[in-house]
Amino acid sequence: MKFEPTKLSKVIEQNYSHLMPDFFEMQTQYLASLNLIYHDLDASLIAMVLTSKIYKNSIVELKKENKVGIKHFYTNELTGIPASKFKIKDISSILNLPRETVRRKKEKLIKDNIIIENKKKKIYYINKKMIERKIIDVQVINVSKFLSKFSIFFSRNKFFVSEVSTTQIKNDVEDKFLLYLIQFLDFQISYFSKMKTILDIESVFIAMLCALNTTAQLVSKYDQPVNSKDLFFKINDYNKTTGLNATSIAEITKVPRTTVLRKISVLEKSGLVKKDKFKRYGAEGLKNNEISRRILPIMDHNIKILGLFFSKCLETYSLKN
Repeated sequence: MKFEPTKLSKVIEQNYSHLMPDFFEMQTQYLASLNLIYHDLDASLIAMVLTSKIYKNSIVELKKENKVGIKHFYTNELTGIPASKFKIKDISSILNLPRETVRRKKEKLIKDNIIIENKKKKIYYINKKMIERKIIDVQVINVSKFLSKFSIFFSRNKFFVSEVSTTQIKNDVEDKFLLYLIQFLDFQISYFSKMKTILDIESVFIAMLCALNTTAQLVSKYDQPVNSKDLFFKINDYNKTTGLNATSIAEITKVPRTTVLRKISVLEKSGLVKKDKFKRYGAEGLKNNEISRRILPIMDHNIKILGLFFSKCLETYSLKN
């Protein structure tokens, strides 16, 4: 079954205030799990690109052999890509990272034994022994909750045929894990690379966490959904909520508190985060300034790719085993 991405994106845009808390929750929990694995968010982006390339390179063969379930993430052997396909300049272009940063992070991943370089065969591997199954399980649950909540929303708004429970989605993700993984990684790479045109990845994490806290509290207060542009231009009119302090942000993100304070200072100056009299931080409304002009096209892009990601997940779910 085909699901039209543009229609899904339109529904997301029009109902932004009701849908985005679930999205921001998925994203912040995903970034937190990446910090547990890689202890370096820029390095984790490089690992995402490599993992995506690996499974795209081998997915046809894995599907033929019915080896796409989550257990095969740890057991299959088709997990390498030729070194010639892992070029610094290509990764730099994809992720909007300086080439020197990509080179350093790549070397760090190899030193930490997360990326294995087989110099004799000129192939790179992801060392999946370094990725704990319990972290993958948490990621699967988070994605399943997100997809289920979106399906319920679309169903109740007469857009999607039937609601899909978290358990149903979770079982399907585990059965077709590598199919979902490719879609998920491609979405995340596109999402974060676009965000990195205006912010570093740690600042993105902090801004998203503040947006999650703000929008999650708004949903319980306002029955009628608000579209994306109205929400972020008028969020101060809607928002009478409690923000997060720097210590809480540091604990959730696993980013050192001193770094959090430094990043928040930049986010405040850019107009993306505001501080109240108790030194708590929340999402700030967009204004007619440079950051607003730059972020609006990024918001539009991210809503479009979110619709595309959700449509591909629904198509994967509708596939017969």
